[in-house]
Amino acid sequence: MEAQTIIILGGAGDLAKRLLIPGLGEYSVLCDRQVRIIGVGRDEVDYPAFVAESLREAGVEDRLSTAADFVTADVTDVDDLRRVIDAADDGAVLYFALPPAVSVQAIELLDDVDLPADLTFAMEKPYGETAGEADDLDTRLLTVTDEGHIFRVDHFLCEAAVTTLTGLVRGNAPLRASWSSECVEAIDIVFDEELALEGRAEFYDSTGALRDMIQSHLLQVLAHILCVDGRAEPAGVLAATTVVEGSARRARYTAGGGLPSYVDEDGVDASRGTETLAQLDLEVDLPRWRGTRMRLRSGKAIGSPEQAVTVHYRAAEDLAPARLVLPFADEMRLELNVPDPGDRRDKERITLHSGTVPSRLSPYGRVARALLTDDHSVEVPAGTPQRAWEILRPVLDAFETNEIPLEEYPAGSSGPEGWR
Repeated sequence: MEAQTIIILGGAGDLAKRLLIPGLGEYSVLCDRQVRIIGVGRDEVDYPAFVAESLREAGVEDRLSTAADFVTADVTDVDDLRRVIDAADDGAVLYFALPPAVSVQAIELLDDVDLPADLTFAMEKPYGETAGEADDLDTRLLTVTDEGHIFRVDHFLCEAAVTTLTGLVRGNAPLRASWSSECVEAIDIVFDEELALEGRAEFYDSTGALRDMIQSHLLQVLAHILCVDGRAEPAGVLAATTVVEGSARRARYTAGGGLPSYVDEDGVDASRGTETLAQLDLEVDLPRWRGTRMRLRSGKAIGSPEQAVTVHYRAAEDLAPARLVLPFADEMRLELNVPDPGDRRDKERITLHSGTVPSRLSPYGRVARALLTDDHSVEVPAGTPQRAWEILRPVLDAFETNEIPLEEYPAGSSGPEGWR
């Protein structure tokens, strides 16, 4: 069987080394497929050694490094870009692990380059930095390819919480029947992290939690899980989604838990007022979900961080509501009320906790499989990045004008008092 080729623009970058190359390695091993990686970057790299180190650090068997190659090129130069594309064969994947502005420049130049048949354009987030930029990126892509050959990547759609919830609702009649506002009072999607900047100050300080996590990932997770029963599409869900007025909050961590204050981190410009924690509530004006409160939250330097999709069911009588908790890991919890056998008027709270079938593929392994098998079920649908920016535009504006105050919390804490 011939090797499948993936060309990674930004092939020696952090994302390629930590996530994409290990994911490709997992796919190659699990599916017994040959994958040829061609990295592209401005500075020359010993790419077989780079790929081998990436796989070793991730604990993935190395079936990739001996066939790995590298093209030293500036993708904003048409002659260099032509040399890159000359290395591609029919059916190859061109993976844009680049800043949005650089991706746009490269795509503009591709109009003057002969492209191989069935070339797939894989676009990493962020997909533009405004709705207008996302539209522009789409417009430029469609001058060199068609929608069927564009794959907008979001590895959160391949996270265990999303895949498990999808399977639970589709495969179990009681959950499928209760998957609506009639039974679901609220859904929380939380992805807090104990980590702080970890050397990413230049990127993070110009981005913040709202853009980095809620726009890029959590809105997509929400849109996809609300339509897992097949009665809606993610684009339709987001079209009906708005921020609940007065619900948005932001905060920034101060010194604590052995970490310095955010403003004292190297590379941070305190005058930007960048938030490291953001939270907001949403409402979805669709008959199936009208009246269910949706909450998205993400932050850095959080002690005992929560990372889960939590479904809060409507309470029966005066009892605590049942909850289905799906962490971004291979496990699940169901919290229920059960009667005391000795007195049925008394109720006890029990938690059913189980691991799920552990996946042999990481989220980026699933992305790799989807890309190389032409499976578009886990991609970001066309138009939805633009809509995500539109949903958050009022909040971003309120952040920039300080209409929403920037609160503080000690690093290592659960966030400002009174949140959640």
